[in-house]
Amino acid sequence: MTGDLGLDRAFHAKSIAIVGVSRAEGHSAPGYTGLMFLRLLQEAKFQGRLYPINPKADVIRGLKAYPSLTALSEVPDYVIVTVPAALVPQVLQDCISAGAVDVHICTAGFGETGEEEGKRLESVIRDIALRGGLRVVGPNALGYHVPSDRMQMYSQVVLAQGPVAFLSQSGGHCQTYVRQGPSQGIGFSKAISYGNALLMDSTDFLEYLATDPETQIVGMYIEDVKNGRRFKQLVTQVNPEKPIIIWKGGLTPSGARAAATHTGSLAGDRQVWEAFFKQTGVIKVDSIDEMADVTMTLLRLKPSPGGRVAVWGGGGGNSVAAGDVCAQEGLQVPPLSNKTITALREFMTIVNQSVVNPLDGGSVFEDLLTLKRALDIVAADPAIDIILLHLGVGYAKWFSAEHVAGFKKCVSGFARDNPTGKPAVVAVRDEGKAGEAEEFVRELREAAITTYSSLERACRALSRFAQYHRFRAEMGASAQGAGRPEPTYRE
Repeated sequence: MTGDLGLDRAFHAKSIAIVGVSRAEGHSAPGYTGLMFLRLLQEAKFQGRLYPINPKADVIRGLKAYPSLTALSEVPDYVIVTVPAALVPQVLQDCISAGAVDVHICTAGFGETGEEEGKRLESVIRDIALRGGLRVVGPNALGYHVPSDRMQMYSQVVLAQGPVAFLSQSGGHCQTYVRQGPSQGIGFSKAISYGNALLMDSTDFLEYLATDPETQIVGMYIEDVKNGRRFKQLVTQVNPEKPIIIWKGGLTPSGARAAATHTGSLAGDRQVWEAFFKQTGVIKVDSIDEMADVTMTLLRLKPSPGGRVAVWGGGGGNSVAAGDVCAQEGLQVPPLSNKTITALREFMTIVNQSVVNPLDGGSVFEDLLTLKRALDIVAADPAIDIILLHLGVGYAKWFSAEHVAGFKKCVSGFARDNPTGKPAVVAVRDEGKAGEAEEFVRELREAAITTYSSLERACRALSRFAQYHRFRAEMGASAQGAGRPEPTYRE
């Protein structure tokens, strides 16, 4: 299923029917219920009309309940199905009779079980959906989460609206990312949990997002792809304009076994996927944390293909370790120019310090005017693309609140206004105080400083950021050489 899916009606629904809403929670099986979806939508203050479907109830959570979809006075824009698996075929027949097209099957117990009855039921609902022209997301999925329309499908989340879309075969990963993203300044246009991908999978949703004006960056967690050729073709077209970040699950034997029982997916060969990433320039990550770090970097830093870093911290051993981490993650730590070194030595002693990159210069952080001067000097070095400040969490404790506030103002102002346009970012070292480190990271992010929870995470994200923009620049050069215009990205 490709082409114009007409998904706007579902993503911006004005009416939602939920089939299988009990009057009270009392289930023992894991997973979401119809009552839970109804509660979440009400708590989010969804502005459209909500229709709980239960033939044995008159009123549920203050709303009139209906015996079936066909009893409604209008055709709902979006139908959420939460009845047991054996009853789903009849609900799909009711959707067809009622004229409802966009259907989210939350119910599990189909092909992912590996059992014959589950496979049979999945085949039955596929036939019904195809015959009735239904647009089905799922089964075994949490459906569409759209902050702009207050369509909330997850509990304990901030409805943070923004330019990032996330596609996921895993409802759990989708929920984790939607919860975690706002703490890193990530807002969502849409988050889509599509589960077993009965009819629509990542390719179909990516085709929609390619022209979605609300989406600038696309993240994905995928376990398999139905039409690999079409997927690669579409990714190749979209990625230069809208960065695509993919976490591919199931690349190890144990991961592949888990994927088979999770969504009934067949994992692909590792070598095939490695070739895919190399050829398309898609950003490869291996966790939700990496997904968030890379997305934050794309959102906050100006596009740049440069991966040459000046790392500035305190302590000789820390500087040596920093150099190793940068190299391991694919960043270059080039020597500073003689001009830069000479300028730094005008106010930096080399006793217990060093002006060799990575720089061991803890004293610079003690005086904010000196810090600003040092940042300006290093940024002017043509061999440097990014300044990475590596701070222990103790920095927030060593100095007064006034000094720390000044540090935030200095770094955020430099990152915003320095004439070279080169970014200054911070990586926090927890020093065995994880709780304090999390608080310091949060404070720096709130001060508009791009901040990472560790040096490893910073280097990994910055390396992938630079690789993406190098690939994009190379593709642009190739396109211009072939007489085609270079694609644009957020300029």
